[in-house]
Amino acid sequence: MTWTAESVWAAFDDGLRGFVRSRVRDRYAADDILQEVYLRIHTNIGGLRDEERVQAWVFQVARNAIADHFRRYRPTAVLGDVPFEAEDSAAEQAAQALACSVRQFVDALSPNYRDALVLTEYEGLTQVQLADRLGISVSGAKSRVQRARDQLKAALLACCHVQLDRRGGVISYRPKSACCVDCDG
Repeated sequence: MTWTAESVWAAFDDGLRGFVRSRVRDRYAADDILQEVYLRIHTNIGGLRDEERVQAWVFQVARNAIADHFRRYRPTAVLGDVPFEAEDSAAEQAAQALACSVRQFVDALSPNYRDALVLTEYEGLTQVQLADRLGISVSGAKSRVQRARDQLKAALLACCHVQLDRRGGVISYRPKSACCVDCDG
């Protein structure tokens, strides 16, 4: 049998109506959902692959429409004022001190790596623009920037203790030795 929206309605309307009303207390909402189900059936009946499983398909369409209804009309809780957390001044000071040390270590890199890092990280050039400016290939520029970052990281970790939060923000910073700069003094 080739199914049409009308033949589905004739075969399943009573059972489908009871199915929807048993899951939705509001009779008017149940009727709206049932209309949505029939609209979806009418729209998608042509794509039905297994004509023998039409009943399972019709009731799955109904379950999805009921779920959509409850998602759409889910009661929402009113949230009170969200407390504002001021920036942690200790963390901010640690980040500033670390920035000062980072610049010291960048300046200590070999000229090729220092220039690559300064041009991309401080001056905002893309790695493609860096390649054009330095007259090297894009992969060479990318490699140079990556090696500069790796050398910078190694120098920082050898000299300084840095603790980060889960988002990568600096929580604390302290020099392990005298190689780190003290910007305040």
